[in-house]
Amino acid sequence: MKRIYFILMTIALLAVSCDKLPLQKSHDFDPKPLDPHQGITCWEYISKTYDLAIMKQAIEKCGMEELYAQQKAEYTYLLLDDTAFNSYVFTQLEAGSIADADADKLRDILLFHIIKGEYSSYNGMLGYEPVHVLTLWNSLDAVMTIKLNNDKSLSSKRQDKVTLMDQCGSSTVIYARTSDLLMTNGPAHILSRNCVYVK
Repeated sequence: MKRIYFILMTIALLAVSCDKLPLQKSHDFDPKPLDPHQGITCWEYISKTYDLAIMKQAIEKCGMEELYAQQKAEYTYLLLDDTAFNSYVFTQLEAGSIADADADKLRDILLFHIIKGEYSSYNGMLGYEPVHVLTLWNSLDAVMTIKLNNDKSLSSKRQDKVTLMDQCGSSTVIYARTSDLLMTNGPAHILSRNCVYVK
């Protein structure tokens, strides 16, 4: 009997306390896509983004700041986040930090991640078929493709993301973490793994 009395009193107390809450106001939701235009150069974006700190150090070590700040040539920038450096690039360079890295090898990696031409889904240059592109790294191993991902078997987070290295020998396919950031000097895509051509 005490248990039933306790349950009834609890229900009555909850009913009385809820009666005092104000009604929620109506709100018309107006969905809008995020504006991809950043209004700054790629270098300015790298300088202010916390998880591109190692990339900023790499660019400074190689003296390539002007390449990321220039506004004359048409480039697509593939930005490597801190995860890409810590998990892949440092292993490839056999280094523990940017200070330990060989500057020439580091420069080659950075040049391989700058594509000649502007490739984004906003200007119609990207579709669902891989396009072979030229990078700034002058090497026979500078083979790269770029496309939009349309594999419905993958998670929805990867659908319509920029995809690199598809159908490039036995290279690992790379999915951009963030696609289509439009800088004042060209589009940028952020990667959590660097591109490496494997024959």
